[in-house]
Amino acid sequence: MIRILTCGGFQNRNPLAYASFRRRLSSELALVDRAEEADLLLISHHMDLELFGTDLYETMARHRHLRLVLLSEEPFWDTGWAEDPFRRDQLYQTPRGTLAYRVLNHQTTGIFRAGHIPYFLLTDPRYLAHYRPLLDRNAGLSVAQWLAHFRSAPLDAAFMGEKRLAERDRIGFAEQDVWGLSWYRTRFAQLCGSDGGRVLRLGKGWVAGPPRQALPDWHADKLAQLDRQCRYLGAFENTHQRDYVSEKIFDAFALGAMPLYFAAPDHAVHRLAGSDGWLNFYATPPVAPVFDPRRPVTLTEAGAYAATQQRLARQLGDPALVRADTDRICAALLSELRWAMAQP
Repeated sequence: MIRILTCGGFQNRNPLAYASFRRRLSSELALVDRAEEADLLLISHHMDLELFGTDLYETMARHRHLRLVLLSEEPFWDTGWAEDPFRRDQLYQTPRGTLAYRVLNHQTTGIFRAGHIPYFLLTDPRYLAHYRPLLDRNAGLSVAQWLAHFRSAPLDAAFMGEKRLAERDRIGFAEQDVWGLSWYRTRFAQLCGSDGGRVLRLGKGWVAGPPRQALPDWHADKLAQLDRQCRYLGAFENTHQRDYVSEKIFDAFALGAMPLYFAAPDHAVHRLAGSDGWLNFYATPPVAPVFDPRRPVTLTEAGAYAATQQRLARQLGDPALVRADTDRICAALLSELRWAMAQP
């Protein structure tokens, strides 16, 4: 039994924060409340080192059997805040001494390397529950029906996400083909429709109001607002990393919109969502183009889109695939934590 004390301000954003994974691992690891009971201290953001590094150092000095792990599910945090997001074993200098810690993120481990269903969609059963009726509906539509829908959609394009234009939001690591896309997708949304078109932009910084995460169910709200309302939907991730795929491209398909996405040829999205039925703007370094949302969807594109809808309805509706990917994540996580605990 591995005993883990989660620490810091981001305890709700790592695999052990989600009931679906905790249940699967309940016989092999336990979350504890005191350092003297723990084998591992677990944080989830580099900012936790900056804010609580001295406290962590003093705790580990008192309990020398402890090991420190930074388990991050979010490449945006890794690339925007960490000095080195690509090295597994690192040191952090505090005013009291040096902290040694193991980094487990999308780049340093296979925990998040999905087989059929992305990690994020498995963190809460509501995501797949939201998708299934929409994808089942969409899978029954013909190519001609999709062409008619794309021609008559009330909006040419829609973008839903926070407006971000800070330098941190455009950081890049060319050697690893890892790129911050928050600045890119914001600029893409700004430029889209500059020559005309019906474009909707929603989210913090675009419209007044609280962050969408403050809603009781931000995902259900997005689906309800945009279902069958637009021809194209911005589905860009906040970070381009080969194994990072969130809900965004699946949202677009569920809503009946053609996704606008950014992915290298070796990106996991080609395995998880297929390579057809969406528009790929991959180029390095990322430079947002001027996209005309009035652009008609072609017959070939509509055919690929219809085929992808059918594939996703089968894939995301298959309980065996949900179990297989959940088991794979848990096995990889358990293996990594055991190795971290065994380090001298």
